[in-house]
Amino acid sequence: MNVSMMAAAVAACTVLTGAAAAQIPNYTLVGQFPLLTGGDGWDVGPDGRVVQMRGNQVWRQDAPGGSSYSLLGTVPAGAVSPFGTSFVRVSPAGGTLAFGDNNFGSGARVHFVGLDTLSVSAPAATASVLSGSFDAAWDGNALYVTGAGSDFVPYVNRITFTNVTGTPVSTTIITGIGGGSGGVAIFGSQLVTGVGFGGPGLPTGQVRAFDLLAVNASPSPTPFTAGAVVGSFLSASPLGYDRFGNLLAGGGDAFGGSTDIGYAAVVNPASPGEFLRLSPAGTSVTYGVRFNAFTDELLVTAGGIAYRYAVPGPAAAGLLLLAGLTAARRRR
Repeated sequence: MNVSMMAAAVAACTVLTGAAAAQIPNYTLVGQFPLLTGGDGWDVGPDGRVVQMRGNQVWRQDAPGGSSYSLLGTVPAGAVSPFGTSFVRVSPAGGTLAFGDNNFGSGARVHFVGLDTLSVSAPAATASVLSGSFDAAWDGNALYVTGAGSDFVPYVNRITFTNVTGTPVSTTIITGIGGGSGGVAIFGSQLVTGVGFGGPGLPTGQVRAFDLLAVNASPSPTPFTAGAVVGSFLSASPLGYDRFGNLLAGGGDAFGGSTDIGYAAVVNPASPGEFLRLSPAGTSVTYGVRFNAFTDELLVTAGGIAYRYAVPGPAAAGLLLLAGLTAARRRR
């Protein structure tokens, strides 16, 4: 199926909810590519290529948007649960890979490995720290991770370390996040996290925002309920941002009461009632979503396929300039 046929096929599944939001770009389906067959956690590196794990193997896409992958190497088999990794995140500079072991309770760990230490001849050693490991987001050299301990109360941990051969240190900065872990994302000085499975007062998919400097400086963990409510979207996992500062949300609430499922959301944070629903594979599946900053494309995933959305025409340049100015102001 060519690009124009795909765009026509999904046009009916792309719905802008609420009044037209000037900040939300006109994302248009431009293509697709397969993720690694049998793979689990994945991310996009700073060079635009997907890095994905399959068990204890680390693979990388040969070219951005391409269909072939090459094995970079392996990590020790015991570093990954039989269910595969829970998340994979490439550091902003591209040299470090973080992944969750997908174990539960007090024994769960987050691992770090240098991509240049990977080899196909022998497993590369990892540095690791005890932490829940549901989802994660980098901010500089710190990794922010969602998960839960033996009490099954979800939290956000900040993990810091000097390098991949050092000893990582984990500190809980947000706690009491409903009945199930959700995603986490950072844009400028703001961190957002959400409820993966909720209940009264904290519904599934609720996303709250926090000032990153404030929660890092607090002498004790900040309660989730102290954050500013952004809205409720699917199961709030994964979460992310596009280049323009729009919130991205995926997952689905099949059991939490809202039956909110079947699309990936692009949300205008200034007006959360205005959001774009993207359903390239139909409305009966759950979606993942990430932004590829190298190609300026939104990747919406389902069934092992990454659907590529781009902003058509010269309007993209103006949006990029506006986004850059906005981000600069937020950092002051």
